[in-house]
Formats: sequence, structure tokens, C-alpha cells
Amino acid sequence: MTNLAEAQRELEDARREKTELDDLIEGLEQQVLDGNEAQAARELGEKFGLQRLAELRQERAEKRVQDAEIARRAQLLKDAQEDATEALTAVSADVVAGAYVAALAAVTELVEACRTREAAILEHARALRSAGDTQLLVATGDARRIIDVNGERFEAGRFEAGLMLGRVAGAAMATAGRSASGSQFQRPEGLHPVEQLLAAAAGEDASALEVNWSSTQFAARMVAFAQAATKAEAVA
Repeated sequence: MTNLAEAQRELEDARREKTELDDLIEGLEQQVLDGNEAQAARELGEKFGLQRLAELRQERAEKRVQDAEIARRAQLLKDAQEDATEALTAVSADVVAGAYVAALAAVTELVEACRTREAAILEHARALRSAGDTQLLVATGDARRIIDVNGERFEAGRFEAGLMLGRVAGAAMATAGRSASGSQFQRPEGLHPVEQLLAAAAGEDASALEVNWSSTQFAARMVAFAQAATKAEAVA
């Protein structure tokens, strides 16, 4: 298969040769017109033959350029098809389904943990209030129900399943960037206790959390840490 650049150079050479012969023949013809027929006639016979040969070479070169362009387009198409096949196979429905199954199991576990926590807070807040507790129940002066146990604050609604799912999705989408539709998933405001624990485990600077927690860089670090921790746990 002829290289396109090589064929184009060959065509340029053939056209140049043809042009030079055309100019030379034109000059010889002018000599005949000027009355110098004897010398010019002898050269014209030879040059006409060379001119025809140059025309044939140019036609051959043009055909080779055409063939090379067709081959180049065919190769571009083949490469594009192979690239598309490889890229799309890597994100086939089966591949996404595998990630979906894993996410569904993890999300279900998270939802169950959140619901269990919320139910426990409500149940024990009622029981402590009925028993007259003044140590574990936090007096809020409003409808909030908060219990302090072993240094941890248990506030009803703080770990509600929908809220936690929003934080998970927000961190993941912030790391991935903009979605296909162009919109960006909005992360919930305020640093959450779970995120504080995750950041501490990841070695984040505690003094900078309130400033950095909402950045995509922070989200990316948290996602990377979670992925590494999950992988290490699976290996163990």
C-alpha cells in the first residue's frame, strides 16, 4: 500500500515534469512560428514523446494518490471502529451492572444502618424522657431529640438515610465532575460527623476541614481513601 505522503510527492514531481515539458514545447513551437523550424522540429518530436510520458506518469501518480487517500480513510474508519469497540466494551451494560450490584448492596447496608440508628435514637429518647433522665438527654428547648453517649452526640435526623445517600452521591459526583447532561450534583452543606471520621482516618488536617471539606479535591481524596480501604478489606 502506497503511503499518502509518498504518493503526493510523486504527483508533485510528475506535475512539475509535465509543466517543464509544456513550457519547453511551447518555446519550441514559438521558434517554429518565428521561422526557426529546422532545429525546433527535431526537438519537438522528441519532446512530444516525453510530454506524453509525463502525462501518463501524472495520471499514474494521481491514481496512486487517490488509492492512498481511500486506504487512509479506510484505516481511519477501522481505527475509529476499534477504538469505539474497545472503549464501549469497557463500559458495557454487564460492566456497569457489576458496579451497580456492588453499589446496591453497599447502599442498602448504609440505608439499613441509618434507619436502625434513627429508630434507636427516637426510641431511647422517649424512654429516657419517660424515666426522667438528665444525664444522657440533651436539653434543646425545641423539638430536637439529642442523646450524648460515650462522647458521641446522637441527634435524630442527622443520619437520615436520604441525607446520607445524598452525601455519598455528592462526593462521588463531585469527584467525577460534570454529568453527561452538564449539570453538577449539589453536595449537602456542612461537614457531617461521618465525613469528619473519614477525614481523620485518611489523615486530613483537622484544622482545615471546615474550609476544604466542600472542595472537589477533598471529595476526590475521600473517595480514593474509601476505595483503597474497601480493596484492602476485600484482600484481607
